[in-house]
Amino acid sequence: MRERTNATKVLAKRKIYETFISPGFYIAESIGLLLAYVLISGFVKSIDSGGFNFRLYPMYELIGRSLNGMFGAAFLEKLFAEGPFLFILYIAFLPVLLYLSISSVFKFGLEKKVGAIELITYGPADGTSYFAAGVIKDILFTILHILTMIIFLAIAAGINNLVLGPGIFLSFILVFILSIGFSAYGVFASTVSENPASAIAIFLGMLLFFFIILMGSFTIVSRYVQNLSSIFSWILKWLSPFYYWNLGLRAIEVGAWGMFFLSIILSLALSFFMLFISHVILRNKGVRA
Repeated sequence: MRERTNATKVLAKRKIYETFISPGFYIAESIGLLLAYVLISGFVKSIDSGGFNFRLYPMYELIGRSLNGMFGAAFLEKLFAEGPFLFILYIAFLPVLLYLSISSVFKFGLEKKVGAIELITYGPADGTSYFAAGVIKDILFTILHILTMIIFLAIAAGINNLVLGPGIFLSFILVFILSIGFSAYGVFASTVSENPASAIAIFLGMLLFFFIILMGSFTIVSRYVQNLSSIFSWILKWLSPFYYWNLGLRAIEVGAWGMFFLSIILSLALSFFMLFISHVILRNKGVRA
């Protein structure tokens, strides 16, 4: 156990250094901040004497009409109840979240395919310490991006006479927990696949499937489709990181702090479960592609 811990530390330091010197993370972060800037500017232009009116600015008119048509006016009102920052948080966070997840999945699959991980495991490291180091790296850079976004949004709010509501800071916590779930599912996809392309396909396929199931519970559709979605959601929700994220959002909305912390605990439990399954697969299957 001590050897695995030491190996994880060494591998994590190496992965962190590689990400720091790689331009990919900074490009993804720049895209996220650029999106945040554009959305904040558009929101300011969509304010009149009656408050936020998405019809005043073409970009927000497209966003507003799309969200209103898919999820209804109540959803749109809740989304922008504290200003644009909750919506901006998820849009601006997505590039970094996808970059960290997909790059880790691709690298794990590639190094397993070419035998690099097998070479590492001849020393004190094993497959578990390798993917644990990747998860640590993803967590560190997620925290770095969250801190950057908080500073950026705080400055943007001050410049544009807007206020960061308490919901945005709680949502940052949920996004961070969600990112851990992404990393865990990325590890799982890498362990069950034979090459990087199939690992990315499995990873994105699982996330897309879970997301569609979640959106089915919000989207305004026929009763038959809604009932069918509810059945799938009831069966699969315990395996979806989006379910616990949505549970946390609902808890913030009604001020149910017990439910909020329960959603975090259950989401982390799911992540550790997926990492444990990945550990068992690697222990039985090995790291050779």
